[in-house]
Amino acid sequence: MVDTAARSTEGVLYQTELRPNRSSTPEAIQKLTLILSLALIPAGMIFVHVGAWPVFGFLGLELGALVVLLNYHHKRSYIIERIAITADGVKVERIDSSGRSYEWCFQRHWLQVNVEEDDDRNCTLELRSHGRVLAIGAFLTPSERHKVARRLRAALHAAAQPYQA
Repeated sequence: MVDTAARSTEGVLYQTELRPNRSSTPEAIQKLTLILSLALIPAGMIFVHVGAWPVFGFLGLELGALVVLLNYHHKRSYIIERIAITADGVKVERIDSSGRSYEWCFQRHWLQVNVEEDDDRNCTLELRSHGRVLAIGAFLTPSERHKVARRLRAALHAAAQPYQA
């Protein structure tokens, strides 16, 4: 999560960027693949030597499936949500893992930041205005959602105050 709170010439009063936690990098996936290959190829060769050659193929399939799944998971973690509060309103931009961008605009004065408690361990962070509801931060933990809600409320409150130099 990246926050900037500044009154700039562009009129952005507050801006934050939400991203999921990424547990891997492409380099880490490559290193893991190399390590597993170095471990599985000799093990597979032993099976070939003792006459159980189909095991070598299954080891290769398992390694290939693991690499594909790790890369898929890594690609899916590239979700970005940008929230900008300006003098005119609040703009939310979501970029999904495919690179498609979606945008929502709300009037700043009427925007409500709600945390809807689903059960003991889960909640939903919502922006509400004029009957429209936008859930944001679905990839965040409940405590992170509460933290983002507090920051957004504080930024909206600060934006409502007259600017004093």
